[in-house]
Amino acid sequence: MTVSPVDPSSDRPVATSRRSHWLEGLIVLWVLLIAVAFNLVHLYPEIAVKTPGSNDIVLHVVLTDLAAQTIIQGQDFTDPWLGTMGMGYPPFHYYQHLPHVAVAVVHVLTRGIFPIASMVNWTTYLFLSLFPLSIYWSLRRFGFDQLSCGMGALVASLVATNRLFGFGFGSYVSGGLGLYTQLWAMVLLPPAVAQGYRVLRDGRGYFWATLLLAAVLMSHVLYGYMAFLTLGVLAFIVTMRSPDLRALASAMWRRCRRLMILFLLVVVLTSYFLVPLFMDWRYLNVNVWEPPHIYNSFGHLWVLQSLVRGDLFDFYRYPSLTILVVVGFVICLLRWKEERYLILIAIFLLWLILYFGKSTWGPLVNLLPISSNLHMYRFIAGVHLTGIFLMAIALAAPWRWAVSRSNFWFVAAVLALTLLVLLPVYSERKSALAGNALFISEKQHGLFEEKQELNDLVEYLERLPPGRVYAGQTENWGQQYSVGPTPVYALLQAEGLAMTGRLYHALSFNSDIFRYFDETRRDLYNLYNIRYVVAPEEQMLPDFVKPLQQFGRHRLYQVETTGYFDLVGSGLAFAGGKTDFYPAASSWLASGLPGAKQHPEVLIGSTSQGIERPLPLRAAVDVIPTVKASAGPSRGAVLSEAVGSNSFAAGVRVERESWLLLKATYHPNWRATVDGVETDTVMLMPSFVGVRLLPGNHQVQLEYRSRRLRMVLLGLGLLTLPLIVISEKYGESLWRRIAPRFVGPISNSAKGRRR
Repeated sequence: MTVSPVDPSSDRPVATSRRSHWLEGLIVLWVLLIAVAFNLVHLYPEIAVKTPGSNDIVLHVVLTDLAAQTIIQGQDFTDPWLGTMGMGYPPFHYYQHLPHVAVAVVHVLTRGIFPIASMVNWTTYLFLSLFPLSIYWSLRRFGFDQLSCGMGALVASLVATNRLFGFGFGSYVSGGLGLYTQLWAMVLLPPAVAQGYRVLRDGRGYFWATLLLAAVLMSHVLYGYMAFLTLGVLAFIVTMRSPDLRALASAMWRRCRRLMILFLLVVVLTSYFLVPLFMDWRYLNVNVWEPPHIYNSFGHLWVLQSLVRGDLFDFYRYPSLTILVVVGFVICLLRWKEERYLILIAIFLLWLILYFGKSTWGPLVNLLPISSNLHMYRFIAGVHLTGIFLMAIALAAPWRWAVSRSNFWFVAAVLALTLLVLLPVYSERKSALAGNALFISEKQHGLFEEKQELNDLVEYLERLPPGRVYAGQTENWGQQYSVGPTPVYALLQAEGLAMTGRLYHALSFNSDIFRYFDETRRDLYNLYNIRYVVAPEEQMLPDFVKPLQQFGRHRLYQVETTGYFDLVGSGLAFAGGKTDFYPAASSWLASGLPGAKQHPEVLIGSTSQGIERPLPLRAAVDVIPTVKASAGPSRGAVLSEAVGSNSFAAGVRVERESWLLLKATYHPNWRATVDGVETDTVMLMPSFVGVRLLPGNHQVQLEYRSRRLRMVLLGLGLLTLPLIVISEKYGESLWRRIAPRFVGPISNSAKGRRR
């Protein structure tokens, strides 16, 4: 009798095992094709129809264009000045910027063949479409079989929530939130964590783990934080067949040591961003208008109820994915002795618990690093990522059973079951993307109807003297003033005009207090240099807002201002923390001091800038209302001004000692010269730049210029990459050659001292 050889890894005949492996490969190939093709087809309107963004994608197009222009001009593209939002700000000083810089570099290298907006749309389209491959590769790196990885790809793009900023299409598409940097981080996070885990487990692969983790961090700082928090937990997930506690502790220590090395490498690589970020942290605004759940999340009751209802994975549909998550979790519990399954249990519970937020854990959250500034509601990303992994485990279990039987009818039965579970989900996602396509079509139709009028309006504004443009805010008529579904302020912002009103970022101190802008106060137009107003023809405006030109139903107005500069007084000085700034600035704005051009000095976090005994900033709300507003005699006049991409210049006649106010957000990187001599700058209320001037005629230059330290750190960071490669490839052999020369003499010296 002939006995068939047996595959020791599966206890199956080799011929059967080979057939199963072939069938698994075929199934996985089709699964990957279906997952990616579905996205490519139904997301196609994102690139097929050329329309400007109406959500946060406006900000990302503007930032990408800023990076491209900075590269072309030979400036520091890691820290440019953006003058068209929030009274000006250096966004890359505080905000993740790898997606913007990467796209800008391609744009410049291709000599601008591909427009910035199109490149942003294309990268959004491709990243969303190919996300299933990211999940597949990551599960493979964690050690899962082909079927589990393929099933992870199949469900990767199916998550649906009610605008919870998670992994669903609604976070990224035109009709959604436009979270462009989060999209990059979402695609990079799974492979970064998986590769990081391989480093913890095997001690190899530092180069790719460092590169991926740094890319996640520079795509979305919070996602980078989440990646390291996940790896911190994985460092302690060690399963061993023998119950030797000493060996277990030793294995954990090895993993912790590798994690510390990995963390230090990523910090060095990104130090050009992290060091200046923390050095100038006090000038990063804490947005007071954000709802409490941004920092506190929603609490355990809300999260668990939402999970049970299916709202975390299956909003407004039958909770198919939620059921798969539960089934996958149970399977992992049954197989917890295998490390890869224990990992999924640990990180799912980690992110579910952390997603409860401060609303549940209160002061315990302070045990987390930099906990006071965490946007904990975004921890849903960890829940979604591990939820997708658990869905993969649940879907793969029956497929693995059916394939191992090598029976067509078993495979057909499991296929039918899979279709029964997932076809409604795919159908719902198809309908959602069809709604998004309809939204894009409505945008295109509205813009086509008024394209000529809008082009003429923008061209006319670009020929006028420099000044900021106001087209309403989200809190007033600006939200309803739209072309199709796109607000006019979004269209003008996308054209690169210096805008006020809509807060596409709230990084600058000026962002919060502009919500108090009163359209009837002439002094506030001058304060913010709002020189032009664009409004619908039926909108009522004050008499000092003079009609200038008509473009279809769009009316352009002009207001007389002193430009980007003004001569002002001070008389008061305050010092305190940035959390005290908003109440102080609001009190000043509501007083008569702006009209009298009285701008108190403000010191944030320091009292060592030459001002004697400044008042506490927290006392400003009581002090300012008691100050008599008086402009006094003429201070002189601004004779000329020039506006550059990151610089301003003015010719000034000063009649009495005054401050020259630049109506742009203060930052310590502003450099000023008066008549060619370097001069200190100060912050004047409301977070504008001030330069002290004596009587006489002066030429003043102000330039935003990043510290040299930034480029030095960037060079050192990039140098670490080849050093990691060399160390991994030749480190062991180099150590064997070098160690005897140093270790031997040290050892002999120690022995000599003992004698």
